[in-house]
Amino acid sequence: MQIVTTQPLTEDARLKAKNFRPDIVHAFHAFKSGLVALELAQRLSTPLVITITGTDVHSDLYHSERREIVLSVLRAANAITTFATAIADELLEFDKSLATKTHIIPQGIWFPPQEIWDLRKHLSISADVPLLLLPANIRRVKRPMLAFEGVRLLRNLGFDAHILFVGEILETDEWKRLSEAIANCQWSHYLGSVPMERMVSVYLACDIVLNTSEHEGGMANALVEGMWLKRPILASAVAGNLSLVREKETGLIFRDAEELAKKAARLLMDEDLRKRLVENAHRWVRQNCDPIREAQSYLKVYNEIAG
Repeated sequence: MQIVTTQPLTEDARLKAKNFRPDIVHAFHAFKSGLVALELAQRLSTPLVITITGTDVHSDLYHSERREIVLSVLRAANAITTFATAIADELLEFDKSLATKTHIIPQGIWFPPQEIWDLRKHLSISADVPLLLLPANIRRVKRPMLAFEGVRLLRNLGFDAHILFVGEILETDEWKRLSEAIANCQWSHYLGSVPMERMVSVYLACDIVLNTSEHEGGMANALVEGMWLKRPILASAVAGNLSLVREKETGLIFRDAEELAKKAARLLMDEDLRKRLVENAHRWVRQNCDPIREAQSYLKVYNEIAG
């Protein structure tokens, strides 16, 4: 397997992909990498698989210029995969002919061997201080400012709550807004990109895992990982999250910063609710997010199109 980053796509990366001579080209994001992958697949006469995401379906397909690019790539692909039925259904509203080659493959949950890391000691946060985690790269669609505002309102409700942002800076404008907001806030922390070998320690040190995304592709990694590790989940009420987080069953849902604060307060105060939510969520992930089953599903798709 060879992984090539397409944004930006360097000439060295293009040559590396061509010299690798793959049997199958698999692109993640129809718009962000689909055109490059389609060009490569056509030049090498290899089948093309596209994994579509929430950005493709909820943003690019509604963009007047990007829509036809996305649809042309998907129509040319030999197979399309997505993580959730809801995303496939939304895609087929734009082109029902794609149904015959669209496969729903839930993500599997897996962590590499872990390092023990005392996150709270690193941040100088005592064990009794509520800590909310937003594990997401810094970009507008992830709405980190919504998370910041929600925790600010939570503090106004009388909780000495802190928030931790973990993720790579992908959009400098969004980072500028966030960094200015947290500059003088001792209750707000940014760690940058944390190695996967330490992420279990990060999750376990936090009291609530947030997802504040404007849209999602059906199985946000942060939510699945948090559910697996039995952390309470608080997620934005968008289609991709609603297919995974069921209100008062596997997590809580919010629509704005004020509701985020109120729901977070409820999670922090109601121990019985927390226990029920994390047990239900863990059970769901254990039943639906098997990495072996995920790998077998992709192999089946590859075998079918490689013929």
